[in-house]
Amino acid sequence: MFGSENDCLSILILLKNSFLHIPGFTIPDEEKLWRSGVNTWKQAINSRQLTSKQKTFLQQSTQALINRDSVFFNECFPINERWRLLPEFENETAFLDIETTGLGKDAYITICGILDESGFTSYVRGENFDELVPILDKYKLVVTFNGISFDIPYLKREFGPLLNGAAHIDLMYILRNIGLTGGLKKIERICGLERNDDLSMLTGRHAVFLWNMAQEGEPQALETLIRYNAEDVSSLPLLTEFAYRQNSLGTPMAGYEFSSPTRFDPSLLPYDSALVRYLCRSTAE
Repeated sequence: MFGSENDCLSILILLKNSFLHIPGFTIPDEEKLWRSGVNTWKQAINSRQLTSKQKTFLQQSTQALINRDSVFFNECFPINERWRLLPEFENETAFLDIETTGLGKDAYITICGILDESGFTSYVRGENFDELVPILDKYKLVVTFNGISFDIPYLKREFGPLLNGAAHIDLMYILRNIGLTGGLKKIERICGLERNDDLSMLTGRHAVFLWNMAQEGEPQALETLIRYNAEDVSSLPLLTEFAYRQNSLGTPMAGYEFSSPTRFDPSLLPYDSALVRYLCRSTAE
């Protein structure tokens, strides 16, 4: 384990290994510190390798961590380096994915699936959708895939300001660090997380059809849409662990095997396999 301080045994040491959030600091600057044996904020503050201004910033960082101020670090770390926050806020994290009626300016959210350490919950328009705002307010960290461009703007358009107390990790940018690009299902296959049921054939376009069918009275359409959404959400913790492991290679954080406490088996939820096959056939024609 890097560093010799007593708090090395604490999970908090992981974020304290990072210096990239210091204003103006670059990856080469951070690597230079590590090579010199400076691996923690405390060591850096007591060293001669930082300016007084940089040391003051690390003292502010220490206080922000004590205050559980994830937003402080969200604003300091580059988008593709926020994976470093994961261990510190693992018990206050929500994995989130939405479904919408499309991509146009008139499109709206139909379902928002949230997975946290207590399990998976689907928030459905017309049912429990209005419960989302107080629920989202309790998290310190939200993890999405393409949420910067899609999920979060739609949520803010729907509800106004929200998630003001949470950092946001968009896995799409974290995975790009290690050369993985494309859609969620493509990346899952590359990482060995390929799904084994016929729902894997569905796309966001099918999710729109399922919502419309549910509004028209199709009995199993809504439960199938919920299951489709739950599969996307349930894969996020697994991808997050993979992304953390790969991004931390060669850093002092590599000695810690991040494992999210958040798990859900979507096969527990029902869906209509015949309806899925119908959708795939009809859209292929």
